Amino acid sequence: MNPHKQNALTVIRLGVDILMVFLAWGIAWIIRFHSGMEVSHGVPAVGLYLKLIPFIAVIWIGVFAASGFYRRSNRHRSAIIEALDILQSCVIATLAFITFTYFYEEYRYSRITISIFAIIHPILIIAGRSLIRKSLRIYRKRSPRRRTLIIGSGEFVETAIKMAELGDIAANDIAGIILVGDQNQIEIGQKIAAGKNLRIFDDQTDWPSFFVAHPMQTVVVALSYKNFGWIEEKLEAIANQVPDVKLLPDLMKFTRLAAGIELISGVPVISIHDSPLVGVQGIFKRLVDFFGAVVAIIIFSPIMIAASILIPLTSRGPILYRQERMGLDGHTFMIWKFRTMPVDAEKKTGAIFATEGDNRATPLGRFLRRTSMDELPQFFNVLFGDMSLVGPRPERTVFVNDFRRHIPGYFLRHKVKAGITGWAQVNGWRGDTSIEKRIECDLYYIQNWSLSFDIRILLLTLVRGIIHKNAY
Repeated sequence: MNPHKQNALTVIRLGVDILMVFLAWGIAWIIRFHSGMEVSHGVPAVGLYLKLIPFIAVIWIGVFAASGFYRRSNRHRSAIIEALDILQSCVIATLAFITFTYFYEEYRYSRITISIFAIIHPILIIAGRSLIRKSLRIYRKRSPRRRTLIIGSGEFVETAIKMAELGDIAANDIAGIILVGDQNQIEIGQKIAAGKNLRIFDDQTDWPSFFVAHPMQTVVVALSYKNFGWIEEKLEAIANQVPDVKLLPDLMKFTRLAAGIELISGVPVISIHDSPLVGVQGIFKRLVDFFGAVVAIIIFSPIMIAASILIPLTSRGPILYRQERMGLDGHTFMIWKFRTMPVDAEKKTGAIFATEGDNRATPLGRFLRRTSMDELPQFFNVLFGDMSLVGPRPERTVFVNDFRRHIPGYFLRHKVKAGITGWAQVNGWRGDTSIEKRIECDLYYIQNWSLSFDIRILLLTLVRGIIHKNAY
């Protein structure tokens, strides 16, 4: 889809979402105070509720944006999956809203009104999204079709066909395919075309005559990077004969994360390892990290105070242990943990992973490790911005420099901040376990990040991640 059209669609979705939230707030007000329901202290001034509207907009836009609702990659989610995501994000936004109203001013807003609003607004948002889907379906059916020629090589032909059929490239009728490449690529393309019952044209030397005989509105060039020389030879001749030419760059060989494109001084620049945590998403995640760390420090302060008293009583040395770890973009920081070993524990062994049967820890240290309590000071790392609540676990620089030489894609995990817990940890890949599996989980997390995914990992951490057999 054209970027301008995609941006317009994003604005429409955002506008409809907020409109439905405002409508639900108004309906909740009317039901509570003007439907015959008993009001013990009289009907409050409508202004008390109207002045919350700007804050409602900020909270819901922030939560929905951080949940990834306005990303292009979510365009083809099923209606059911979208509805479930909306329900989950509405719960998060509602809890944030209730917290805000509690601290906002001394006036206490009606709990019945907020409860009615909490029930109504997800229904209206889902209905609004459904209306957008149906309207787009009608629009696409009535839009003029564009005869499209696909010029492709190998399996990349299938990618172009799928995008054309979904309407990502244009409202297309695929008129045929020209296959480019070696014999193997051509045979793959022939099988794909045969499966779709599409016409195959021969490669051309006289493009003006070809397009006179076969008028096209769009040409999609989807070639393997090995065949880019074909573009240099023939693209200009094609571009002079059709109104719309689109190039699908073959980046799959080079990227494991999402690729992005931006215009810098009018020049298209492709990023093959785009981080999801930029812009609004990054700001919102930082806010969640900050306030989450504050709450965690308050909740766990009795445990941290007790540990601070017991550690110096059971072994000589400082209470906290500081160690260099590598985080976002390869920058190093000092991680804080409760000390669980004697001060000179690594004097003979050097930097090594803790393994099953490791007897270097003190008796109290073994308990702190087994229950993950030694990690509690890392909430201060989160508070100061070195870490996040959720993300790939940070490793020591000496290990990172070794892993990046031998494990493909290892350094990509540094596209986001390191976390206290992560997708790898809640799936059992912690301690002396497979580094490859950890990387696989970390990259999956980065590719699929959303606020709701973070919440899910935090909840799973409470169930699976605190006491674990691999916590040595």
